[in-house]
Amino acid sequence: MPGKKHIFNKIKVQKQLYLIYLIAIFVPVTIIGGYLVYSSRSLLLDHYKELAYADNLRVKSLLLDITSDIYNRSQTLANSGALVKFLSTDYRMEPERSTNILTETNLAELLSQDVSIHQIVIYTFNDTIPESAHIRHITDDIRKQGWFARASGSVAPFWSKTVVSDDFGNEMESLCLYSHIFLPRQNSYAILNMTLSNNHIKNRIEGNSLYTVIWLKDDGIFYRSSRNAPQYDLITSYAPGANASYTGTVDLEEKMIGSVSPLLASYSRDLFYIASVNDSGYAYIRKITRTYLAILLLILIATSIFISLFSNYFSSRVIALREAMHNASLGNYHVIDAYSGEDEISDAFADLNIMIQDILHKEASIYEAQIRAQLLENQQQRMEFKMLASQINPHFLYNTLETIRMRSIKAGCLEVANGIKLLGKSMRYVLQNTATSFTTLEKELDYIQTYLAIQKLRFHDRVNYSLKIRTQIELDEYSIFPLLLQPVVENAILHGLEDVEENGRIIIHILTRGDKLHIVIFDNGCGMTLEQIDRMQQNMRHHPEESSKSIGLYNIYHRIQLYYGSAYGIHIQSRMRLGTAVTLVLPAPGTDP
Repeated sequence: MPGKKHIFNKIKVQKQLYLIYLIAIFVPVTIIGGYLVYSSRSLLLDHYKELAYADNLRVKSLLLDITSDIYNRSQTLANSGALVKFLSTDYRMEPERSTNILTETNLAELLSQDVSIHQIVIYTFNDTIPESAHIRHITDDIRKQGWFARASGSVAPFWSKTVVSDDFGNEMESLCLYSHIFLPRQNSYAILNMTLSNNHIKNRIEGNSLYTVIWLKDDGIFYRSSRNAPQYDLITSYAPGANASYTGTVDLEEKMIGSVSPLLASYSRDLFYIASVNDSGYAYIRKITRTYLAILLLILIATSIFISLFSNYFSSRVIALREAMHNASLGNYHVIDAYSGEDEISDAFADLNIMIQDILHKEASIYEAQIRAQLLENQQQRMEFKMLASQINPHFLYNTLETIRMRSIKAGCLEVANGIKLLGKSMRYVLQNTATSFTTLEKELDYIQTYLAIQKLRFHDRVNYSLKIRTQIELDEYSIFPLLLQPVVENAILHGLEDVEENGRIIIHILTRGDKLHIVIFDNGCGMTLEQIDRMQQNMRHHPEESSKSIGLYNIYHRIQLYYGSAYGIHIQSRMRLGTAVTLVLPAPGTDP
């Protein structure tokens, strides 16, 4: 309502626009975007938890099936009449018969036909039976072992962890079942040991990218699907009770997502633990989160730039109108004749101009000279305004190149689109590093490859390039002067490959020699004579002010010498018709210059 005061009446128009943007756009977008990022992260985390839980159930079911099958086989063998007779017979008078009877039990045949069993061993008190691959006498050393104490104290079968050797002599941890073989005639017993094959467990269980770890409660881990699978931290930190399971974040060497659950053997009191761990889930979640946050930040930056430009534009128009009206109120009628636009501000400015023109016509004879001078000044101001408005900033240039690239793609001109993309990438790097002292070697090499790709578009088969790195250098951590390599590469193309019609090559080779880093830029061009090399090196070290040759090498050489010292610089090697190699010598990573 007219005359009614409002809180916005106390704030400048430009600040009003910023406040509206903050309340209506920035805060809601931040809140909603943050919620969506959090929701997406939670959904992904729940998804990986479900995958780990489902895989854990799968492994638990397979382990139950495997152990039940071994248990059934052990009971069948322990109750075999032939085996009981064999273990109960005294062979002191006929030792050769023991081999025949053992063959009748088919232990070797069973072991060869059943891939789930790694080995079968029977421990017996009957020392008249000769020891073999499957028969062991119960000696004092065996009586001292923990499994024997458990086996002699209980008739129930039980599982334990043991160490066995494969065909190549490599030791590995495996799961084995100990069972009693009752010998009624002797009022004694024997102990049957059946060891599972790790390869059989591996073939049955492994089916996806999750790590699987299985251990007995008191004996520790006996199976891991990979050497990289986590071990004891799972046992000490995430082993639940006999009736509980855990699915969620697993903090080991790094954050992982896993599911740990127990399995109680139905025919013994042994408790297994199965862990299914996903080591790449959190990395993917972090990647998605960073991507979404980057998109959200890009949206906020774009809208902030837009509202800033618009508010400046709108505020400048209001200020111009206010100044014109203020000047008119002071009797200064020399204002802008026209104001572009079709909105209310333009109409108000037009009405003001009409009023001013009426006044000026009445005072034309008096102020004619002043009006002409003011018109000239106003014309100059309009020209300056147009010049300011036409300035192209980097963002406008990048956006324009991107628009041209997208239209080239739509038109099917993929080579043009690729060239525009490379040009924009190259210009961005140059502009970003114009005022910087250092960049990373990785970024510099990425820029050089972009520059060579542009030259490849220009010269086609005259320019081919490759990058070779023979040393373990962290490219993203090693600092280097920005735009240090481009002049050398440009010289190699313009001068080295000047007379090459096809199969021209530029090879960038990075290696370390002692405490120095060598960056070799080689071209297979025409090469140089010894006199030309000497002249180039002289110009590089002492460049004539009136000459423009080798100015790039001169600048690079002195930048290296000034910062790193006289031990570093540039070396040139060349042979006629074989090519030229320019080597930049810098301190190796970790070396103080």
